This record gives sequence, structure tokens and C-alpha cells, in this order.
Amino acid sequence: MNILYVGSCQGFREAGKSYYIPKKLVNGFTRNGHNVYCFNDRDFARYSNIFRSRKWGIAPLNKKLLEVCEELGPDLIVLGHCEMISNETLKAIRGICAGVKIVYRNVDPLIHEQNVKDIQRRVGVVDGIFITTAGESLKQFSSSGGFVTFMPNPVDSAVDTVRSFENDCDFDLFFAGGPLGAEDPRRDLMNSLLTNRSDLRISVHGCAINRDYLSGKAYMDRLAKSKMGLCLNRTYDYHWYSSDRMTQYMGNGLVTFLRSGTGFEEFFGEEDLAFYADEAELLRKLDLFIADDAQRRAVARNGWEKVHAAFSAEKVTQYILDTTFEKELSLDYCWPTEKY
Repeated sequence: MNILYVGSCQGFREAGKSYYIPKKLVNGFTRNGHNVYCFNDRDFARYSNIFRSRKWGIAPLNKKLLEVCEELGPDLIVLGHCEMISNETLKAIRGICAGVKIVYRNVDPLIHEQNVKDIQRRVGVVDGIFITTAGESLKQFSSSGGFVTFMPNPVDSAVDTVRSFENDCDFDLFFAGGPLGAEDPRRDLMNSLLTNRSDLRISVHGCAINRDYLSGKAYMDRLAKSKMGLCLNRTYDYHWYSSDRMTQYMGNGLVTFLRSGTGFEEFFGEEDLAFYADEAELLRKLDLFIADDAQRRAVARNGWEKVHAAFSAEKVTQYILDTTFEKELSLDYCWPTEKY
């Protein structure tokens, strides 16, 4: 089928984000035998006017999307955040492309009020909503006009190519992230590690603690030089929610540390992933893996194998197709598959 992916993917400024979720979804759909066309809404809006302004590009952007749909005739449209695409445009697309299915994916945590509003905006307009959070918190987005369900952050064998467990690494622990506010507990943890454990070789980037931000090749190169990765979420209150750093670290062969209690213990064991309840347990397990490098490599390899098999881009995109087109589930999906 023809699939149109609308979102921040393969644009003028996206080379440094080639390991992000949009690229992996596009690859997954393609490997499953579908023709995928990417339409970068943000870039088109910005470059549609001499002011290079997204605001001035909203009207031409929506017009262009209708033209793209006329030319491509998509069977499925997958929307990224796409905040500039109006619901009126989506309704008009249904008049152009008979039988087209439109779904929306959202990978941000539900603790943010604006993110919840962004999702609610599409309720009843799209056929399905896929969110990287599971459980009953999704019920708020259910409607008679469409469903909402969980999707995991995918890994991609063509993107996540590092095997850190095979390397002699320069760093014990890696973490990279966006700005962390002064009240963010993640910032406190990172500052504590940097201050109190100077014996650890820690590679920290971003986070607004005077560390360089990493992306693109530099990011992947640093993963290859790191033994373990620390996945710090903005929240631990939602079932099966995690930052995509979890799958980036596991998918590239690092022992991955994740706070316990998020539901991932239902599938991953201690032989695959390093769960911790607090800073004391985190440090204890860090020291164990540093002292026993064979065990560190074994856990990292186990996690790498398991996440590539279970959360592959092919499986995640096939799940999107199965649920959107109301087919019987074609694969054995290990994650929560309830539709609300």
C-alpha cells in the first residue's frame, strides 16, 4: 500500500536525528513491503515563505498536503506531531482519498498538559491514536470515531548498529538528554553522580548542566564507547512508558538502567535490563557490573537480542497496520495490545 508519513523526518535539518522514531517507522513500513513517502511539515511551512516563518507557512502547508494526497493516493497516513496540520485539512483528505485511514502517533509523556491537549485535538478526527504509554490512562482519548492503543519505541537493525558489549569502552556510564529544569529530579541524580562518584567514568550530555549536547554520528560514536546507559524518564507513573533512550541504549548493546515499577518488568528480566529503585541500588549495580565485565557484557547482549526481536521496527509498524485496518493480530506482540 501507499503510506504517507507526515512529520519531522528527512528534512533540511534532520540528519542529526536519523536514529529518531520517524526514521525507524518509515524503515519498518518499507521492510514490510509498503511504499512510504515522507512529507516534512515543519520544513515545508518554514521554506514556503521569504520570512522562513512557520506561522506564515501554515496556509500553504495545508494546501500542499492536499496536493500531495491527490498525487500519491495514500491508503494510510501516519501523523507525527504535525501541530500545523488542521483537522479541516484531514477531513478534506478523506474526500480526496476514498477509504484512506489516518492515524496519529505521540511519543511524549502524558504528564504535560499541552501534550494531552495535542492528543485530544485529534480524538474523533483520526481513525487511531498510538501512544508510547499503556494502560487505563489511554481511556481519556477513546471515542466512538476511533481507537487509542499503546506502541513501543521501536528499534531498527539498520539504525541501531552499535554492539557496545563487543567493545573495550572508554566510559562506564552514559546519559544524554534535553534541558532539565532546576526542580527536575533527574538533574539532581546526575549532579549527585558527577559530584560523589568521581571514580566513575561518566559521559553526560545536554541536561542544562554545562555539558555539550550530542546528536547524529557523535551520539552513536559515544554509545559505542560506553558500557552502560542511564535511562531517566520525566515520569515513572505511567504503565509501560519510557523515554526512547531505553531502546536506543538497549538496541545498541549497552547495559541499560531503568527505574523499576513502570511495567517493563512484565517482559524484561534482570538478565536483560538493570532495574533500580533508588540511587543506592543504581550505584550498587553499577559497581557490580564494573567489577564483573563478563556479566556486564552478558546482560548487555541479552538486552540487545531481546529488544531487537521484540520491539523491531517491522513488528511495531505491522502492529499499526493490524490495528488500524482491524485485522487479527498477525504476530505475537509482547506489549499491551488493548484498544480503547
